[in-house]
Amino acid sequence: MRISTLVIAALAVSLLGGCASAVSPLYTNTDTVTDPAIVGSWIGGKDNQDTVRIEKMNEASYHVTVHDAKSGDDTVYEAHLVKLSNSSFADLLLTDYRHAGQNADLPWGAVALHEIVKYQIAGDDLSCSIVDPDALKKSAQLPGFPLQFRDTKENGDTVILSTTDELRRYFSAHPVDIFGEVDHLKRQH
Repeated sequence: MRISTLVIAALAVSLLGGCASAVSPLYTNTDTVTDPAIVGSWIGGKDNQDTVRIEKMNEASYHVTVHDAKSGDDTVYEAHLVKLSNSSFADLLLTDYRHAGQNADLPWGAVALHEIVKYQIAGDDLSCSIVDPDALKKSAQLPGFPLQFRDTKENGDTVILSTTDELRRYFSAHPVDIFGEVDHLKRQH
């Protein structure tokens, strides 16, 4: 399952194929941040038809709903924002998926994994990028690469097995190395 950078871009939208997710969260209970500029409705995708709605849930989290205009599907996440060094990240955890208006449960035994999104807001532009499996594998060839990961056999997804502390150390020191293309969403007024 690859969550397009738009989905994870506005903090998440369409399932495509081949993503990198983490078993451990990037945030801790004591270091989540708030970002009032991220709240609102954002549009993007082909022909600017897909929407991402971001709402504040409580002091530590956000509710993100990604609507895929073509399929009519809604993907819902709980997001926690983290600032590491000078970079902003969102840790997204799938909480609900609605296909054609009907709730679709995860298969039995499956667990939601953490999708890590690097984001930046400039005025009405939300730029986002997700962890790219190919960039992750390329970086893993470098001596001393600290993250542990495995590819799944079923669909080619990559699962990062590293701990929260390992993820935080790596993203603090290398905030762009393993992220893919940047997608842009525009604030909907």
